[in-house]
Amino acid sequence: MKLVPYILAHGNWISMEDFMDLALYDETGGYYSKNISNIGFRGDFSTSATMCDLLARRIVQQWRECNKVHNRRLPIIEIGGGNGDLAMAICRNMSVWERLCSRYIMVDRSQALRNLQGMVGGHSVTVLSSMEKALKKTDGRAFIFSNELPDAFPARQFVYQNGEWLELGLSVLNGQVVRQADRKQLPGSAAFDTWAREGQVIEVHESYFEWYTEWEKHWKLGTMLTIDYGQTNDRVYYRRPQGSMRGYKAHTLLSVDELPALAGHCDITCDVNFTDLIDLAQGSGDMVQYMSQRDFLQPLADPSIPEEAHLIAVPGAGNYFNVLLQHRFNV
Repeated sequence: MKLVPYILAHGNWISMEDFMDLALYDETGGYYSKNISNIGFRGDFSTSATMCDLLARRIVQQWRECNKVHNRRLPIIEIGGGNGDLAMAICRNMSVWERLCSRYIMVDRSQALRNLQGMVGGHSVTVLSSMEKALKKTDGRAFIFSNELPDAFPARQFVYQNGEWLELGLSVLNGQVVRQADRKQLPGSAAFDTWAREGQVIEVHESYFEWYTEWEKHWKLGTMLTIDYGQTNDRVYYRRPQGSMRGYKAHTLLSVDELPALAGHCDITCDVNFTDLIDLAQGSGDMVQYMSQRDFLQPLADPSIPEEAHLIAVPGAGNYFNVLLQHRFNV
């Protein structure tokens, strides 16, 4: 990806959010559009869905509980389904009757991943490009879930210097791409007050907030389940003065300074500030439950199975990943 001409064409400064959006989603060279190797052991990164069926079993159980509350079998909408592993695992853990009588919709921004999901799901899965389209098909009533979705949204990055927050971005200096800070209007986030310490770097997933606000008004009832890595605001940057932005290539961790050279050829991610997501959900009037992945999965987990023990391990995936449940009734 020709990053230097792009930066120069935009006034010799682009935000880290714009860089992430270009590196991940550009139609001609973005990682999710053209260069994603795969997900799982042979790819650049793994998710819980590639390890075992525990997550799928628990999601099916949560879907059934949601159906009982609303006294109807709700359609399932999976957002950001990757290579379709989780969708297939969920179908395996449904009864034959549930599979025959239920609608499964996958939503993904990436055309390349939608093509893959369509092949994996066949005629039993509908693949769409937006939540608006998905909710229109379900009349706004749905069980919605995602696994590692908010972290994949482009994030703005800020540094606290000399008593103020400055936004970090990329500039070209002597032909090299470097990070530079600039004064910009701040988005809404609980992190600014809590982490105002000299040199502290934070990220804000403003693009996720904007995306959610665009479609959530079309959601009438159901449950939304969000699983991702991150913590609440009081913990998310504990012992992380440089923030959480990083990359992955062939399961190798990349620092934020290595990302420009690998733009379009690696995954880029940031931890999720769950306090911001909770505030967003409560602002929509939803009833909210927040818990660790361990607490969410433990009712069905078998610790004697190594893969399942890994997903509930504390310290480890069991508390590094967390779960937000939003319950919405007729609006």
